[in-house]
Amino acid sequence: MSEKKEEKKVEFHPGVGVDIGTCNLVITRQTKDNVFINRYHRNILFQLPASDESNELLQRGDYLYVKSDNKFYIVGEDALKLAAAIGKSENLVRPMQNGMLNPNISTSSDLLFFIIKSLCGEKLFENEPLRFSIPANDRFSKMDNRFHQMVLANFFNKMGYSAKPLNEAVALAFDCNPILKEEGGEEIPLSGMAISFGGGMINCAILYKGMELDSFSITSSGDAIDVSTAQVTGVPLATVVKIKEKKLDLNKINPSDRVQQALSIYYDEMIERVVKAIGNNFKDKKSEMEGKMEVVVAGGTSLCNGFISRLEEGFKKFPIPFDILRVRHSEIPFYSVSNGCCIRARADYAKSQKQRSEERRVGKECRS
Repeated sequence: MSEKKEEKKVEFHPGVGVDIGTCNLVITRQTKDNVFINRYHRNILFQLPASDESNELLQRGDYLYVKSDNKFYIVGEDALKLAAAIGKSENLVRPMQNGMLNPNISTSSDLLFFIIKSLCGEKLFENEPLRFSIPANDRFSKMDNRFHQMVLANFFNKMGYSAKPLNEAVALAFDCNPILKEEGGEEIPLSGMAISFGGGMINCAILYKGMELDSFSITSSGDAIDVSTAQVTGVPLATVVKIKEKKLDLNKINPSDRVQQALSIYYDEMIERVVKAIGNNFKDKKSEMEGKMEVVVAGGTSLCNGFISRLEEGFKKFPIPFDILRVRHSEIPFYSVSNGCCIRARADYAKSQKQRSEERRVGKECRS
């Protein structure tokens, strides 16, 4: 009789990265073997009135749900599947809108925190560093992200973490490491442009040797594409999302498929708007960068096949005041932001340990 092998316990470095996206939440830790471990959950809920019938449905279906304001909210992937199955996309609720807490829902923070807590879990170390992504302020509005980041920081700190915000595009850069190639051929790391195409917003940042030189965001990203497509085609929103995620190939649009045609048109509109905003923003700032910069791209809205080639065409058609070396898609576009947050959280821990070591050394010298 063979002996049952004991499963090896996974050990992690201190430091957690959290991508707080409009469409998805992603949590990342790094093992002692330096492997990133990602967990994610759709940041979406399906609303049901609180009743005996609803309660029976939830119990029978083994759904993850929360009750708030005398309503049930089914969480995550099940919410989208249920909306598509019964044709009630209007019952879908997002705790976040355009990259921040949804101002139209009084319980948005409670609903978001329920999802985060179920995904993130308890801290593994005392005062464990945690970095969570935040959007830059919108270039075209008076949006202010301070309230959003303070609410999130307070929530994570109450969970026992030592939490700090990190610009979403900067987090992407820390994971993908864009380079600036100077005229002499020297390559400068962590120098270039990072663009995160999320569900609610597009975030853009330019860095030089890891320093954030400038950043901004633009609303109306993947979610807006879905909503506009549903409106012009008459197809339910949940069905549009499914087609976009499972079938859309921007290199091979089916001319007889009205949903694919509409998605293609709205993708082009979004890319044109983004590239023009990048050009205008950096012209206004009179920014200059010698050499050719790499543009790194990630985010759920960038996942469909053919997206990078369309973005490259956009940069050629609507040029920006920088020379582009290349446009590079992240190898893990869905996880790059959370991985970058995890990298920064680990750096926070290393810095704190170094400071404590120095404090102990000074204290020992003072006592001697």
